[in-house]
Amino acid sequence: MLKKSLKLLLGTGIVLLSIGVLFAGVLSGLFVGYDAQLYAMTVRGLRFYAVSFLLSGFNIFGSSFFTALNNGMVSAAISFLRTVVFEVAAVLILPLFFGLDGVWCAITVAELASILITIGAFSALRKRYQYL
Repeated sequence: MLKKSLKLLLGTGIVLLSIGVLFAGVLSGLFVGYDAQLYAMTVRGLRFYAVSFLLSGFNIFGSSFFTALNNGMVSAAISFLRTVVFEVAAVLILPLFFGLDGVWCAITVAELASILITIGAFSALRKRYQYL
């Protein structure tokens, strides 16, 4: 069941990434079509941001998985690190090097860092819960 879930997450992530990249212009136009400069910035940003869709499902699944196993500490650690610590750090650091693109990429970097924590938790606790 775990492998099926991970395949479904990967497939859904690929679909959402594709929609975000391919339809960035259409989606941005719905909200900022009134300003050409803002529109161009939003299209570029959405294409960067869409990469996070590929990664976020794994972290959300990992947090939910450990909640279901009654391990609230691991679940809370994944969620807190993902949504607060890594995201804030990325928003503060990346713009110093990459400007506005760093802000757009911050969520992706936070998700990547969270995936390392999630994978570590899955690896460290697999014998305890016997899911692999």
